[in-house]
Amino acid sequence: MDLLIVTVYEPAGALRINLSMEKMSKSERLVPAMAATRSTKTRLTVYFTALFGAIVVCLALASYLLVTRAEYSDLDSGLHVAVVATAMSAEHELSEHAEQRDGEADLQTILDESLSNSLPDTQIMIREGDRTFAYKGGKPGSTDLRRITSSKLQSMRDVEGLRVATLPLHVAKFGIDYQIFAASSLHPVVERLNFFRRILLLSVPLGLALAAFAGYLLSRRALAPLNELTRTVETVTSSDLSARVRVAGADNDLGRLANRFNCLLDRLESAFNAQRQFMAEASHQLRTPLTVALSSVQVTARDGKRSVADCDGSLALVESQLLRLRQIIDNMLFLSQADATALRIEKREFYLDDAVAEAVQAANALARPRRQTVRVEQLPEARCMGDEELFKQAVLILLENATKYTQNGGHIAVLLQPAGRYWSCRISNNGTKIPEEDRAHIFERFYRGNTADVEKTAGSGLGLAIARTIAETHDGSLELVKSDDNSTVFELRIPACVEALSGQDQAKSFAVRI
Repeated sequence: MDLLIVTVYEPAGALRINLSMEKMSKSERLVPAMAATRSTKTRLTVYFTALFGAIVVCLALASYLLVTRAEYSDLDSGLHVAVVATAMSAEHELSEHAEQRDGEADLQTILDESLSNSLPDTQIMIREGDRTFAYKGGKPGSTDLRRITSSKLQSMRDVEGLRVATLPLHVAKFGIDYQIFAASSLHPVVERLNFFRRILLLSVPLGLALAAFAGYLLSRRALAPLNELTRTVETVTSSDLSARVRVAGADNDLGRLANRFNCLLDRLESAFNAQRQFMAEASHQLRTPLTVALSSVQVTARDGKRSVADCDGSLALVESQLLRLRQIIDNMLFLSQADATALRIEKREFYLDDAVAEAVQAANALARPRRQTVRVEQLPEARCMGDEELFKQAVLILLENATKYTQNGGHIAVLLQPAGRYWSCRISNNGTKIPEEDRAHIFERFYRGNTADVEKTAGSGLGLAIARTIAETHDGSLELVKSDDNSTVFELRIPACVEALSGQDQAKSFAVRI
């Protein structure tokens, strides 16, 4: 199984893709991706369970504290009602009688009759110092309140399994201070709290288990696009880049990741297709001169009546084809170096108008046999930073194309002018317009259009690609401005020197510098 290794980077705004292939088995490729997915799913499940578990434990503790407080608050409220009611009854009975003893006797009767019915589970005791003169029993099995000392009852709320409430009572008539005690057993409250605690101890682990299960389902659903991405990566090979990730929703992070991965696959597929086309076109371009040269040598060698002139003609043909072959190889080497960012550029200040003038002079030699006119409309002094020879080559490529696609006796115009922080070199001709379907491909390598004119398509189809590469390597651009029945215009933009932009007006003529 082939493994596609891709490195994508974008120096100077141009996409560069390095591709290499390694041998790897299907299981070796799938296991790391599946392990990473499982690890992520496990971490998400653990995180979700820990978070939800912390919330559940906090809620359980808070619930237990609130229930405990409510239980004891209800118990204390009942005891407070008991001591207040007893105090009111005691004060009334003692005030009604002339003798303390008679009032205390009637108070015991009230405790036995009235309060025994209304507060059956509450013990009530009235003391004067250590003397207990009135008492009502409570729930059977509870600790007898009378056996506990007054000091212990007044200092503690929970005594020997009882909850105790105390209220002092002063009877002014007799000048006596009483202590009223009410107590209820803590056993029912403790039983209810124990039951509630057992429920929490069962529900919390169950809640954690449900949280873990829910976290697993959520992580599985959330990581489904990643699983789809893993399966898609598994199907991608150098021979088949058509696989794409199915995106259910693109408005989330994973959806955007899937979309970006699909875009990456689109660029890779385009790069591979371009590479295949480049290899096919390059093979064709290299094969043609080799075939012509080989045929010439074979025909001459097999001709028994060949003369010296025939041999000289064959050698001349072989030489021309080898020169063409060398030019194609040089162009391919230039583009491959530019793609690999290994193109060495010696940037220094130069005058673009000089480079354009020299290119125009060379183009005149190409235009003269066709009776074409190369006219310089405007050529101001233009200072730039870059490689002068490369710029001269780019301009000459455009002029050579202009002479090739302009009819005999046609006109070619060259215009150099400032355009913001760039110098714009426009080359126009009144030749054949570029068909609409060809305009999007003219800067592709080895593309020569569908014209039937063999003379115009005799080149390798690398010229415009080289010219644009030169411009982009210098942070410039090369564009087709327009192409119609009247003219075709190409514009080459090159960054100008900062000092030149802020200097005085440039002379709109050929400059002579000594």
